[in-house]
Amino acid sequence: MSGWTRATIRQEWEDWWRGLGGLSRLGPLLGAFLFLGGHTMLGGLQGDHALLVVGVLAGYFAGPRVRPLFLFFLPIIIVGTVYDAQRYWADDLRAMVRVAEPHFWELNWFGISDGGLEVTPATWWQTRTHAAWDLICGAAYLLFIPVFFITAGWWRFKERQPGAELVMWAMLWLNLAGYVAYLIYPAAPPWYVDHYGLGPAVLSAAPEAAGAARFDALLGVDWFAGYYGRNANVFGAIPSLHVGQTFLSVLFAWQFRSLRSLTTTFWLLVLFASVYLNHHYVVDGLVGMVFAVGAWSCLRVWSRRQSNPSLSYD
Repeated sequence: MSGWTRATIRQEWEDWWRGLGGLSRLGPLLGAFLFLGGHTMLGGLQGDHALLVVGVLAGYFAGPRVRPLFLFFLPIIIVGTVYDAQRYWADDLRAMVRVAEPHFWELNWFGISDGGLEVTPATWWQTRTHAAWDLICGAAYLLFIPVFFITAGWWRFKERQPGAELVMWAMLWLNLAGYVAYLIYPAAPPWYVDHYGLGPAVLSAAPEAAGAARFDALLGVDWFAGYYGRNANVFGAIPSLHVGQTFLSVLFAWQFRSLRSLTTTFWLLVLFASVYLNHHYVVDGLVGMVFAVGAWSCLRVWSRRQSNPSLSYD
């Protein structure tokens, strides 16, 4: 434990600090100022933004001991920042919102006959809810990010799997690709169709927790109401990043030959929950899985190029 004495840690930090250039010392502070200033000018500054800045600066300036952990969480910090900022540009940059098209895709490919009517799986489940499923599916939806962190951290720090440092970055690229898709092909979720129908998009539609509100009611909390009340983009249904991200962990689990049962079971549960809670069509989840395969494949190719620059893929 001698490597963790106060004197050793202090000396390591001082050596690290002396080795930093001026930009490395002041750059994070300048970035924090621009981040908070930008949100202030756009009228969206909230207390969460200040807490995020404090956390990022603390992680960065903690020095070399904390650097691996800081780099581990950096991708999700970027994801959260970009997701939150969608409120400033989503309405102005997105294409025409698709309401009926995803709905009819779902009916054609996965429609269920219910009392003589053809309905989507999401609609079918809304008349067959159960408190146990509300609890299980709500918990899965709440835990999809923590579970991803735990598995990624297990591979990175416990097993030290070769390539495990790319798991969080693959998650970043998956999410960024999803946000771009939301602008190119904005799609209404099934709960929106239940409330507003299949006509022209109601762009002023407020975000809501949909079936996840049953979880809140069951436990007497407002977790989903608070989370989805801050949804930055109501028309971001395709791809489902809940399903895509959990499937991404499955891909890495089979690559590393570790945690395969856990990740596969959790992915299937989240896939079901996305439909049961009326947040997504099955189609949305399938597209999310395709995006996950794309992110995983791109990072694999990049990793191989880095480890062997002589490889040619021409």
